[in-house]
Amino acid sequence: MEWVSGNVFIRALPELKAGHRIDGHTHNFDHTTIVFSGAVRVRATLPSGRGIEREFTAPAHFLVRRDVTHEITALKDGTTYWCVYAHRDRQGDVVQDYSGWGDAYV
Repeated sequence: MEWVSGNVFIRALPELKAGHRIDGHTHNFDHTTIVFSGAVRVRATLPSGRGIEREFTAPAHFLVRRDVTHEITALKDGTTYWCVYAHRDRQGDVVQDYSGWGDAYV
């Protein structure tokens, strides 16, 4: 589920079961992930190749940096989290209104 709410874009993931994994991927811009229930493990690989692993138990949030490969695994049944993005224009500048430019949220 995705929403535009004022000056942010929100991608809400459905309730997840323990073990559900979002495969490693990157984004074009930084964004925040908020864990509302349950817990997640985040495995990240920095552009330098260094790996990091952290766990977050609700309520919690973490910053996902652009170009950092990361995978997210639910550690408990009923885990929910949202990814929250700033609106951006095609030049990559943060703007207050939704522009419809999908690459800002990838």
